[in-house]
Order: sequence, then C-alpha cells, then structure tokens
Amino acid sequence: MFFLIHIQGAEHSYTILSLAGAIFVIPFILFASLAGTLADRYSKRFMIYCTRVMEVLITCLGMLAFAFKSVISGYAILFLLSLHSTIFSPCKYGIIPEIVPKQKIPHYNGIISATTYLAIILGTFFASFLTQLTHENFTQAASFTFFIALTGALASLGLQKTTAQAAFKKLSINFFSGIFSTLRRARERRYLFPTIVFGAYFLFMGAYVQLNMIPFALQSLNMSEVQGGYLFLMTAIGIGLGSFCAGQLSGYEAEVGFVPIGALGSAICFILLYLFHSYFYAIVILLFFLGVFGGFFIVPIEIFIQVASPDADRGENVAAANFLSFIGVILASFVLAFLGNGLGLSAAAGFGVIGIITLIVTLLLGLLFADQVCRLGLFVIGSLFWNLKVVGKRRLNTQPPIVIVGQRRSWLDILIIMATLPRQVRYIVPTEPDTRRHPLYYKLFKVIPLDTSYYAPIGEPVLDEIKKELSQGHSVCIMHPIVEGDPKMKEWREQVEDWLTDTDVHAMPLYISHGGSLEASSRWRQFFTLFGTTVKVGFGLPIDF
Repeated sequence: MFFLIHIQGAEHSYTILSLAGAIFVIPFILFASLAGTLADRYSKRFMIYCTRVMEVLITCLGMLAFAFKSVISGYAILFLLSLHSTIFSPCKYGIIPEIVPKQKIPHYNGIISATTYLAIILGTFFASFLTQLTHENFTQAASFTFFIALTGALASLGLQKTTAQAAFKKLSINFFSGIFSTLRRARERRYLFPTIVFGAYFLFMGAYVQLNMIPFALQSLNMSEVQGGYLFLMTAIGIGLGSFCAGQLSGYEAEVGFVPIGALGSAICFILLYLFHSYFYAIVILLFFLGVFGGFFIVPIEIFIQVASPDADRGENVAAANFLSFIGVILASFVLAFLGNGLGLSAAAGFGVIGIITLIVTLLLGLLFADQVCRLGLFVIGSLFWNLKVVGKRRLNTQPPIVIVGQRRSWLDILIIMATLPRQVRYIVPTEPDTRRHPLYYKLFKVIPLDTSYYAPIGEPVLDEIKKELSQGHSVCIMHPIVEGDPKMKEWREQVEDWLTDTDVHAMPLYISHGGSLEASSRWRQFFTLFGTTVKVGFGLPIDF
C-alpha cells in the first residue's frame, strides 16, 4: 500500500486501501469452509507445516513482484498470502486443545492471541520503519518477510504430532453450504453462534482502524503516511497486554462476560478519538486503551469457540468464524470508502461513527450475555466484599456435564451460587404455582423457573429440562425449596441420583448457608444484607449450618 501511495499519490489512498482490503479477504470468504474441513480431516501439525512452506515460497515471489514494480503481481501475491492464512488459521487455533491440558487452554489462548495481534500491528509498524530505513527501496523492505517466513517454517518443526479428528469428512468446493451448515450446528450450543457472529465485528473494528489510521494521521496530525504507521505501536502494546490479561483472568474457562465490557471500552475510545483528534498525546493513550479493550473483546470469544466446539467440528467452527470475520473486513473497506469518498467525512469523524455503531453492538452483547456479565459482577463482588467461604470446590468438575442438587431458601441463594459455580451452568429454581410473571433477573440470569408442584416427586417437566441442557453439554444446578436437613430433601436428592443411574451423568450435592435477610423492604436492600454476614458454600461436602 505504501508503494502504491508513493506511485499514485496520497489523494488515492482511500481507493488503494479499500481495494487492497477487499483482495485480502476474498480467500477467507471463498475457501474458509474448505480450510476448516482440511483442519479436521488431516493432522493439524502437518497442515501447519505445509502452510509454513507455502509462506516461504510466496514471500520469495513477493520480492520479485516489487523488484519488477508490477502492481498486478503485487495484488496477486497479496491474494496468495491471504489464501495461505485462510488454510493456516483453523489449524493454528484448533490445535491448542489438542496439545495442551484443558485447564490451560485460556492461558495459552491468551498468549497466542496476544502474539498474533501483536504481530499484525507490529507488521504494519515495520512496514513504515523498513520503508524509511531502506529509503523506499520496497524490494529490500520486503526481504524482511522472507526471513520471518523462514523462521516460522523452522519453528513449526517443533510441534508435537497430532492425529486427524474427523478423517471421514469429505472435501467440498461448495463453500457457502459448508459454512451455513456449520453455523446451523453451532446454534445447538449455547453462546457458540453469537460468539462466532460477534467475533466478526472485532475484525471489522480492527480492519477499519488499520485502514483509517493513515488518512487520520494525514488529516488530523499532519503526519506522512509512513509516520502514521508508527501509531500502531501503542495499539500493539495495548492489544498484547489486553489479550494476555484476558487469558489469565479467564482462569479455567472462557469468560464471555468480558466481551460486552471490551466492546463498551472500545466504543468509548472511538468516540474520544473523534473528540480529541488533534491532540497527539491523547491519541497515543486512546490507541493503547483501544488495544487493551480489543484484547478483552476477542480473546474470550476465541477461547469459547475452541472449548465449546465438539472435537470433530472445531476446525470448521474456527473456519466459519474466519469467514464471517473477513466479511467484516470487506465491510470495513466499503464503510471506509463510503464515509470518506461518499459522504466526505473526515477520518476522525469516521472513528466517531464507528464508536456509535459499537455502542449499539455493546447493547446487543449486554442483552445476549447478560447472565455472564451479571455472574462476572457477582463473582467480583463476592470475592472482594463478601465473607465468602467455599468448601470442596476442587471436587467440582463440569466436564463432562453434571447435575448439581441444592436447596433454595431465598432468591439470594441464586446470587450466591452464581458467584461460586462455573460459568456455563444452567439454573432450575422453584416458583410458586400459578405464578404468571417471573422477575426480570430470571431472564437476565437465564434461570429456568418451574412450579414447585413438579418437584415432589420430581416430575417430567423438570427431567425434560435437565435432559435438554445436558444434551447440549451444559451442567445443571437444580434447587429445591425444602429445608436442608428435612428428610424430604434427602429423599428428593436420592431420587435425582436414581434417575441418573443409567446415564453417564452424576449428581453433586450443594450446600449453602448465609445470614442474608428477606425482611428488608426491597430486593436491593436484601442483597446488601449479604455484605455483613458469612456466606458458606459446600460442594459435595456438608458445611456447618
């Protein structure tokens, strides 16, 4: 892009950037389904090694294209690099669950994401740096990519061997039907489909920032196009830090509650970029935090796609996410051209528009993941402000799914278990017969309310709900209004265990004790009574009531 801007002039930057962005995403759209099938059908280690060899050859051809100053060849090389990345991506992310322990997936995924996006943005930074260092000798500058590719090929030799996860899958050139079939299957698992869809919005944001940064530097900061590339350095540091922290803070599971928070932070940064577009130091700080919030947006999504996908479909789910993501990249190119050339808006105003769009996306994410955001908030509150004592947490393992059986004395018990249980647990709670309206928090927390008449003895509606959630890979926490210690509670718990005898699912007792009061005038006041009392939770082990 620097080469074409150098030849044709800065006034054509919108057209050049839009065309290059469109060419780059075409392989991800046309061959994403095929790439996902290849990742599942063959060993991911073998496929990774093949793509590394491809990259070495393509970068050699790229140097020749610059040497002959061929615009058409340059675009062709860009297409080939994108094609090799299309094949590489499902293998790169899909291999993580195959070579690391399950509890380490978030940690290593955070590292992989941090280095990936760090490399993307540092690559843009080095494009500016090498162009200046070589005095716009683009052949010499491009030779750097050959050594990067060679290093990657040598590093791939150290990967441990993996086996094919779905050797039975057939290759198909009908890419659209394959993608749509994958997305239909993804809808069967909670959160998997929306994470794939909204993961695409992240790449839309990233592509727009990358494409809009050079016009922004030219118009608002009076920089050259090469100097504008240096602005990506702060975003690189931010996204690396944000990705690493998101992976570390996720613990053993995907913390999708971070996603709406990351989106909200990104929206605020976009709007502030518009408001403070002429202040250099403010721009540097905002780009850093835009990267941090971006890391908290995308890393939980990538982790969740990996851990929630069945082994045989993991590659195809990653490929489907790539397909939608690069649709987002194409849209970013069109939006850039529409806002800049069509409406005549400045680059700074373009960031403001993206900020408003991201606020709308944040609202949608907040509604979709409301239970996870609330659960994350309760976890933080419980850890910092409650006198919370948990017994037997190490005995709890929700993979494969289990049924957790406990007592519900009040609605406060729901909040307590949400602050202590893993993230993907569904809650079935008792309600009084003939209750037509359920509190709003039932919907926000994705709680399943059932009449108490179905509980003793346990009725078919309850069993049906349990079976439905277990079949989707979700553990279930079912709570009963019987007082702990009552013989009926023991009888009811044994009834659930008997029903599970013929299945691979086992039941775990849950015990809760707290001094929260229901005598306060409002639920808000009742909630605050938990702050001044000891809250005890026992998994599988009775606690001192």
